[in-house]
Amino acid sequence: MFAMSFGLIMFICIVPSSILMFFQCYPGDWKKRNLILGVKNREEYRTGETLEVVDKIYAKYRGAGLKIVIATCVISCLLLFLKGMTLATTVWTTFIMVALFAEMIPLFLGNKEMKDLKRRLGLGGETNVTYVDLSNAGAIRTLKMPQVVAPHIVSLLVFLVALLSDLKVIPMEHGWTAGYFIGTGVALMFWLVGVIITAIGYAMDRSKNEVISKDSTVNANYNRAKKKNMSNYVVMFLWTNAIFTAISIASFSVAYSEVLFMASIAIYMLLIMGGMVLYVLREKKVEEHYAKESKVFEDDDDHWILGSIYYNPKDKRLNVEKHVGVGGTVNFAHPIGKLIGVLGALCIVATFVAVIMIGMMESTPMKLQIEDGKVICHHLYDEYVIDMDDIEEVKYLDGTGMRMSRVSGVGMETLLKGNFVVDGQGGCKVFLWRENQYIIMIKTSGRTYYVNSSSVEDTMEIYQEIQKNLD
Repeated sequence: MFAMSFGLIMFICIVPSSILMFFQCYPGDWKKRNLILGVKNREEYRTGETLEVVDKIYAKYRGAGLKIVIATCVISCLLLFLKGMTLATTVWTTFIMVALFAEMIPLFLGNKEMKDLKRRLGLGGETNVTYVDLSNAGAIRTLKMPQVVAPHIVSLLVFLVALLSDLKVIPMEHGWTAGYFIGTGVALMFWLVGVIITAIGYAMDRSKNEVISKDSTVNANYNRAKKKNMSNYVVMFLWTNAIFTAISIASFSVAYSEVLFMASIAIYMLLIMGGMVLYVLREKKVEEHYAKESKVFEDDDDHWILGSIYYNPKDKRLNVEKHVGVGGTVNFAHPIGKLIGVLGALCIVATFVAVIMIGMMESTPMKLQIEDGKVICHHLYDEYVIDMDDIEEVKYLDGTGMRMSRVSGVGMETLLKGNFVVDGQGGCKVFLWRENQYIIMIKTSGRTYYVNSSSVEDTMEIYQEIQKNLD
């Protein structure tokens, strides 16, 4: 069930994203677009024999991109049937990274071929010229403070309610997790997501206005339409985020269920992706509406590596509009842009390291052992070491039906480790192999532990030794 819920969330993320990316990278009629595979569209490409050459190049790489999208959708459907949370996490994480990169490969190759064609035709570019409409410089702003403040106030109020509930200032009769800051952590996490989206929205809203015409009014209307579309999506995202946070915290006061929580995350992602689809469609309409108004040509192809990575040391801007896709990207020649690039690379490496660690966790048995008068819970390394002299009580339990909610640590279909709320009791240390239903409850003066081994026999043997020592 966990694997299916997780797979559904990943499916909602990857399939719409893949389809949207395809139509952004490889639109239907390249002749009506400002860009061809990340290269600025020129009049020379639409005349004579060159038209046929560009048609063949574009058709070849658009077809390759379509095949990759279809393969991505088919494989995503098959991955919904993966068994086991660890396997699902590992496969989905790897697949998403590979699929999104694979979809960009035809663009990279096509961009290179278009630049080669451009050189063969002897087409130069005004690579050091940047057009600025001084009449509208810094004047087009569509994301207003009240629009973002209201959903943030709602999110903060929800966070405050969750915090007061955990502090038991506000009584929650049915909230058995109250007091252990699980709800507070969830509310804080979603509020921080809203803060990040707000920061991105303000950065895009204050980016340099594009110049498409010598008429300042046309430039103003074009940039206002694009920025208004972006602002609407940001506001929609913030309200969806706030409302979902409120619903999640309300569910904690009734019955906390990880399956229910993951299902609600899937609905949340569906709404966010639906908003993204509307954003892209409206962006397309704006571009089509102003296509005939585009009179100013700025050739900066040489500053776009593979048509998608902007690197221009002479440009002092940090944020620029993407050549491919919607929204903005950073100038990786800018000092902050370089830092963002390094952090991004580290995040990718960390993701793969995390996937490897998850695989190691699931494949390594959990083991209890007694050495030198200490109970040692070992899994990859010694997780907990309990001095036998500190043990005040020990019980051998059948864990079927016990309610456990993770506060911090690892919660997988095969194992549980970390700080948990167990049957309403907080501050418990858990070290459990879930296929073994039998549990040793060890109580010391300052902590309660729920532990077992991967083997039922080993668990019983350790329990008997602890009981013998206690007696």
